[in-house]
Amino acid sequence: MKIFIPGEPIAQPRVKVSTKNGFARAYTERDHPIHAYKQAVSLAYVNAGGEVLDGPVAIKIVCWFDRPKSHSKKRRQQPEPKATKPDLDNLGKAILDALNEIAYNDDGQVCRLTVEKWYVGPYDAIGTIIEVTQ
Repeated sequence: MKIFIPGEPIAQPRVKVSTKNGFARAYTERDHPIHAYKQAVSLAYVNAGGEVLDGPVAIKIVCWFDRPKSHSKKRRQQPEPKATKPDLDNLGKAILDALNEIAYNDDGQVCRLTVEKWYVGPYDAIGTIIEVTQ
């Protein structure tokens, strides 16, 4: 199953911690864009006819980012690896969390995970391509 989520890929942020009545509570702010991104990933998988898979699962994620304005016209002619933030592991975590209990019962089933970050070329679209296989 292969899906595409348009828009800038969003990495899982670090949780914030607060204490109330002596108890610590970890949370992600309600208005953080990660919530809408995870929902878009989940809906795209379900709308594409995705089912909950049993057994080992392999996931390939390719994130396409917009280029900075500082890149030259010559440099913009080809896709190029992105070697800046966000971190690969945080991009992967956001998507694994979004697909948990939707594409697989538990993210422990994921036995292969490939995550790539690229700047778009002139004919590419900004977004995330996710391929889920059993």
